[in-house]
Amino acid sequence: MQTITKELLVDLVKATEGDTISIYMPTFVTGRETQQNPIRLKNLISQAEDQLSEQGMSQGERSSYLAPLSDLLSDAGFWQEQNEGLALFLDSSQLRIFRLPMRFEEAVEVGDTFHIKPLVPLFQGNGLFYLLSLDQERPKLFVGTKFKLMRVDEVDFPNSLQDMFDQYYEFHSHLQFHTKTSAQAPGEGGDRQGMHFGQGGEDIDEKAEILNYFHRFDDALMEYLNGEDAPLVLAGAEYLHPLFKEAASYPHLLEIGITKDVSQMTPEKMHEQAWKIVKHQYDADKEQALGVFRSLRENEGEIAISIEEIISSAYFKRIHTLFVAEDENIYGSFDPQKMEVNIEEKPAHHNNDLLNMAVVHTIINGGNVLVMPKDEFPGSQPAAAILRY
Repeated sequence: MQTITKELLVDLVKATEGDTISIYMPTFVTGRETQQNPIRLKNLISQAEDQLSEQGMSQGERSSYLAPLSDLLSDAGFWQEQNEGLALFLDSSQLRIFRLPMRFEEAVEVGDTFHIKPLVPLFQGNGLFYLLSLDQERPKLFVGTKFKLMRVDEVDFPNSLQDMFDQYYEFHSHLQFHTKTSAQAPGEGGDRQGMHFGQGGEDIDEKAEILNYFHRFDDALMEYLNGEDAPLVLAGAEYLHPLFKEAASYPHLLEIGITKDVSQMTPEKMHEQAWKIVKHQYDADKEQALGVFRSLRENEGEIAISIEEIISSAYFKRIHTLFVAEDENIYGSFDPQKMEVNIEEKPAHHNNDLLNMAVVHTIINGGNVLVMPKDEFPGSQPAAAILRY
């Protein structure tokens, strides 16, 4: 599963060259409906070609520019590896493809920057998260969203807890265990009899050993999660949680976790329980942000509610938190020299979606973005913002 992070979105909008084409579409994974996938894309490519034509691009230039997209139509292997939604980003340098666990409304945007607003819920609010499963076979890391949980294999974690204790018991056999002699009765101290961690031992400070293991484990985890800000859910036997938290250095580890043995739990069941925890955290963060906005509005604090002020504030790095209504677009242009915003009735080759522009500059400049349903929105306009100063 491809994961959408803030860093990825920043790279996506900063690395564009020439005209940009952003295409979103729902995709079918199985069944006869999969035959509709290339047909949908063909229609969307045709819409993109019409918009390029309006910009004055010749037919030959259009065909050449759109070739990476057109080549997908007959690529049988490409269509066999789909998810719930498909997002395609084409500029003069390359085609970027994202198969994502979210169904998108069909959309085509041609402009001078990629249209990333529909991707925001996948990393914030809808919600990218990680799940760390602490079981004795081997701790496992998963990445998930509201829709799915997938195992992360590219992390070099140390040996399992059980292996560590097996090695410890073997090394200290002269203390804890003795070679059985003819004078010993069966069961008198000679055999380990399948000792497992969690059973304790007279000569072993088990908690100290587990904590030492978790410190080594945390080093590998932080190397993988470096720079991430998605929440991390801990899952496993309850007594392991405080030990791991003592060793953990990831700043977004949630206090609430799954406190039961997950070694035999299916990924689907883990996802169900983890998402309840993550959704609660996201909802709490959203309500906190909305509470701050309402308080500032009542006290005439630093907020922006007009699209003109929001666009200029986003451009000049003043937005702390941007609220954007989902499935809303406002087309127009912005002149930063004159500080002028021109709003138009419909998309055209000379304008952009101003809400997407606000999202792009807020993310690039380190602000937060919350995309939410219109009925949850803090005001009558499709955008609002908490300002930094």
